[in-house]
Amino acid sequence: MNVDALFKAEVEQKFPRLERLFEQAKEDFWNESTVVDWNQPIEMAPAKRRALARVLSIIYYGERAALEVAAQLVGMVEDEEAKFVLAAQVIEEAKHVSVFRRVLRKLDQIHPVDPWSRRVLSDLVRVKDPVAKLIGMQLIVENVANHLFVEIGKACQEAPLLRDVLQYVARDEKKHTGIAAIYLPKILAKASRLNLELVKLRQVYWAFCLDRTIYNHRHDADALGIDLFQAMIKGIQSQERIVESMGTRRGIWKNRVLEGISLRMYKKHSDERARAGGGAWTRAA
Repeated sequence: MNVDALFKAEVEQKFPRLERLFEQAKEDFWNESTVVDWNQPIEMAPAKRRALARVLSIIYYGERAALEVAAQLVGMVEDEEAKFVLAAQVIEEAKHVSVFRRVLRKLDQIHPVDPWSRRVLSDLVRVKDPVAKLIGMQLIVENVANHLFVEIGKACQEAPLLRDVLQYVARDEKKHTGIAAIYLPKILAKASRLNLELVKLRQVYWAFCLDRTIYNHRHDADALGIDLFQAMIKGIQSQERIVESMGTRRGIWKNRVLEGISLRMYKKHSDERARAGGGAWTRAA
């Protein structure tokens, strides 16, 4: 960063939407030790508990990676408004790591990291390019997390503790994808063509890894009553809305053919489950 910028008396405010996001982060602040009643039992069938623990373990490792990436980005971005919202995100991600660790220990246990999830999260932590970090974490991974929280929340109506935790975390995650929508256009406009092509190649890799991660846990989704085919459609549509709100597709990779292949794979699993007696998609008891 430009150290001389630290000693300017006045800083130009160029991103009023980021300022509003920072204010929202302060207003939304919550303490997981006090707002959640940890004495509540989690009453759930053993098979469902184990399936949910495996899915939440994916999220737990994702939150740990998000904590590292947000902290790295604070020193990489130039604009103070972006630093503020990313600094707020660091605190939020630390809370998420803490809250999911407590949930998993109460629910079952923290399961080993999925190997495909490990690949994409490791790459996001190691990559030195802020463009890649913002696209990979804020635009892609955080969007996947948002939809996981929605689907898991629907699947866990019988467990108020889990429902409360997911509502608090999801509120934070929406702000994190907001950072991408607001700030990415500026840094994409300044990135070189070569850099953008390299970032697109990384997006292909990340998309494949995330797809493998989700498919590896299709039977856990079955146990929770989550229709992955419909969930994937919603996730793709949501990411498309975020990109549209950015006003630019520069540096953003998308391939409808590969998306179609992935969706057909989930549709096949859904149809096979129905034929095997799984019936219509209903929430597991």
